[in-house]
Amino acid sequence: MAIFRPSQIVRSIYDIDGDALQRAGIKGIILDWTNTLIPKNSEFSSDLMMKWLKDFKSRYAIKLIIVSNSKPPAQGNELVNEIPAMFEASKPKKKAFMSALDILGTQKNETAVIGNGIITDLWGGNRLGMYTIFVSPSWTKPRFVGSIKRLVVKVLRV
Repeated sequence: MAIFRPSQIVRSIYDIDGDALQRAGIKGIILDWTNTLIPKNSEFSSDLMMKWLKDFKSRYAIKLIIVSNSKPPAQGNELVNEIPAMFEASKPKKKAFMSALDILGTQKNETAVIGNGIITDLWGGNRLGMYTIFVSPSWTKPRFVGSIKRLVVKVLRV
């Protein structure tokens, strides 16, 4: 089931190695919103997230876009003001990813998808030939579905 296997697994967005992405030829990143950049039921980015974003953009010159199935934040969000964002994107449909590629101006093989969704992010990115990074954030509460996702990821690591 390689279609669900990520290119890389990290505990947090902060564990992503920008130097390694550059060596892999990555020029653009499609970021998931909920439980990847911000905790579920939160509308605001932390100062740490904003610092990561600015450092990542300036240090690596990699273009970023948020592509999320979530609704947009009700109130303005600094992160959404900082980089392009597509909400209610209907991932894993190819159209969502292709629209993001158009905005980024990158090709599939030079774009990474970073998210916590096995179907929406990993399958969506892998079937288009993108580099995928699975984020398993520590703030998510264990649930039955979450347990199944973790089991699938563990099996696919082999």
